[in-house]
Amino acid sequence: MALRRHPLSLLATSWPWRSLAYVATTPVVAVLWASTCWPLLVLAGVPLGHVERWRLRWVDRRRAEDPHERSGSPGLRGWIRLRVNERVTWTELLHGVLLVPLSLLSFVLVCVVLLVPVMIFVSSGALLAIRVLGIDSAAVTAVPDLPNTSNESLLSHLGLAVLGLLILVLGMYLVTLVAEGQRHLTRSLVSEPVTPFAEKLDDLARSRARLTSSFDDERRRIERDLHDGAQQQLTALVLTLGTLRYQYDRGDDIAPLIDQARTTAQRAVEELRDIVHGIYPAALREHDLADALHDLASRAELAGLGATTRIDLPQDLPADVEVGLYFAANELFTNVAKHSGAGTVQLSAQQLFDDRVVLTVHDDGRGGAHLGGSGLVGVVDRIETLGGQVTIESPVGGPTHITLEVPCASS
Repeated sequence: MALRRHPLSLLATSWPWRSLAYVATTPVVAVLWASTCWPLLVLAGVPLGHVERWRLRWVDRRRAEDPHERSGSPGLRGWIRLRVNERVTWTELLHGVLLVPLSLLSFVLVCVVLLVPVMIFVSSGALLAIRVLGIDSAAVTAVPDLPNTSNESLLSHLGLAVLGLLILVLGMYLVTLVAEGQRHLTRSLVSEPVTPFAEKLDDLARSRARLTSSFDDERRRIERDLHDGAQQQLTALVLTLGTLRYQYDRGDDIAPLIDQARTTAQRAVEELRDIVHGIYPAALREHDLADALHDLASRAELAGLGATTRIDLPQDLPADVEVGLYFAANELFTNVAKHSGAGTVQLSAQQLFDDRVVLTVHDDGRGGAHLGGSGLVGVVDRIETLGGQVTIESPVGGPTHITLEVPCASS
């Protein structure tokens, strides 16, 4: 993904260095495993599997789950019998056997692709500095047999330094590719393989679980607000009406009680309005999604943001799509106003020919947006529940570009 999204700025990300650490430590892991775990025989791959699942965190965002079953029978014998009968025990042993030649490949790769160009770059750079400073290279040569380089061309040193740096850069790309291949092989042998369908299903299950939890929290909030707010006002209204009837039967002046009942009823209405605020946006009750998004941009301008819109949406979108996109866009605008430090924000939305609605929010803020915040997690949950996906591009320093894609056919 890093190669596809940032092919020219890959070295500015953490992935090449993660990959280098992963590849460079492979020979160490292989030597330690081969020298210490061989007495375990067929179970020799079990400790290696634990180490490799931990190392996968360096080059894999998705956690490698332990596929071993928990032993139901007590004692070492039951544990051994269970492990021997598990398929993953044998695939972990196979991984250990394959790790030995992989470690040799990793060692050669690090030496040839990285150490050699580093030596070329450093030595050529040193000789180039000597020539530029006008120092006699014979005076600083440590080994007498080395040739005097005082007559060598300045361009040759510069060319070798550039060549070493170029090989080093290309070598980091190669290390990243090798680490990706090793990651894929390791995951398939020491953990349950994750297919795209299973990954999507797993993400959807987590999103549904978070949504269910948020729905429960919202239901409890509504119950609490009804009990502490509107219910109390309605109870007071009932008591006022009872007193009103009593004083009316006695012929007393009931005008003050009528005013009090009216005030209490008005407060109850306001309490109910506050409770239901946010359950369904009023902007969508009165207008379509396009007008509601224009209203969001207008409110952003009132908050001090320079907002521009480019919206081309039909008026007959399904209600669930309109609500999901509106709340998601509202949350993104809130994040821009609170956290980004942006001066301008751009909103665009359109329906493509393949019946997909694409909504993008772009701001010129400080960047660094990620899924660690509850706001973006809620956006992802809403969109994934609709069968869509969210793409976040927010490097540190900005800008931030977030795209929401939802499959949709006009109703």
